[in-house]
Amino acid sequence: MSPGGNNMLRAFYFFIFVLLQASIYTFSNGCIFAVASDESSTCSEDASSCSEPDIHDQFQEESVSSPWAFMKAFSKLGTSWNHVIQEYKSVVKGADGVDLKGDVHAKDMDEGLVSLKSMVQEAASASKDDELSWSFHTTPLVDFGKTMDDVFAAFLRWSVVDKNSGDDTHSSCQMIGGVNNYDETQEINVSKAFRRLTSYTHWMQSVSSDLVSPPLTYASISHSLSTFSIQVTHDTCGRLVWWVNLGKTDMSAFKSQSPRETTRMFVWVAHLLFLDEGAQKKGLIVVDDISEIGFWSYMTMLPIEVGISVDRFLISVTPLKAKNVVLMHLPKWAEIGYGLLSWFLTAKMKSRVTTVSKGDEMETLEKVVGGSNFIPLDFGISEGSLKTDIIAQHRG
Repeated sequence: MSPGGNNMLRAFYFFIFVLLQASIYTFSNGCIFAVASDESSTCSEDASSCSEPDIHDQFQEESVSSPWAFMKAFSKLGTSWNHVIQEYKSVVKGADGVDLKGDVHAKDMDEGLVSLKSMVQEAASASKDDELSWSFHTTPLVDFGKTMDDVFAAFLRWSVVDKNSGDDTHSSCQMIGGVNNYDETQEINVSKAFRRLTSYTHWMQSVSSDLVSPPLTYASISHSLSTFSIQVTHDTCGRLVWWVNLGKTDMSAFKSQSPRETTRMFVWVAHLLFLDEGAQKKGLIVVDDISEIGFWSYMTMLPIEVGISVDRFLISVTPLKAKNVVLMHLPKWAEIGYGLLSWFLTAKMKSRVTTVSKGDEMETLEKVVGGSNFIPLDFGISEGSLKTDIIAQHRG
């Protein structure tokens, strides 16, 4: 595995994982608003008896206004800074693939598809349970006009890109982050693609009860998706761009959703992302407008079962390669968090995260995705002029 492959993904996931993943520990012992170190807090076995205001007061911006206070705050969330770091390592260790002695290779995509299908067929024949897992009965395809060959191709392309991830320079793209070094003529490690595909089938089967009834379609998740402000477009280099604006997200409605609804939404979006050829061949850019959201609101966005599951799916299961993540309008606590994490990041890792100062939004985004015609009109940047996005196309 190339060192560059580790750096590329960890630059993105190290910061995002800690900020998002930390929220799952707020729900320790099954009690959503319990604070273990606060003797005045009361919470019965029924989480509904917990009250938010007391804890909300403790996590105002001033309570996490220093590095020490930031690290200490995690103890009030039922965990510790050290434990969060260890959880991060556990999840991201599967972010990159490995090339093993004896792996099966193919000279091109056609040969790779034949070989990969043979491996799938052999795995499916092992038992009835395996047959169900490898039937891909929960994989959403209809909305995207895709077939299983497209899914297999995504994993095969990931295998090629993963091997070349140490070098993303390309004369065709001068934007921040560069593009995947994807060469259609390069030999494909089919075994590595199959190992990643195996992780995918196991994860999808683990949440299958949430996905089968009704079948996973845009229509079935549109209400859930409407609470979360996200858009998906392509930039000037042909890379896929995932835009997230927390300031325009209906936090109350988003948090009130059932874990099942949130899981279904993220699974549908993840397939939209990794089935896109631009994402496969060129790479993924994430633009996250955190909108100076408060520490408490951010850390309680996702319940534990959804937070852990979705993190593992996006980081260690899907065939995606992130080229850069743009963080806009960071609140003070997030700046402190990133400052602490910087101690663990190499220069290469740091280059994969772009923080945007207030007033520099347009200038920075032009360097990341291109001009105003590549920035969604309603994302929050006044100069943006792109009127539609890929998700909007599914609304009909």
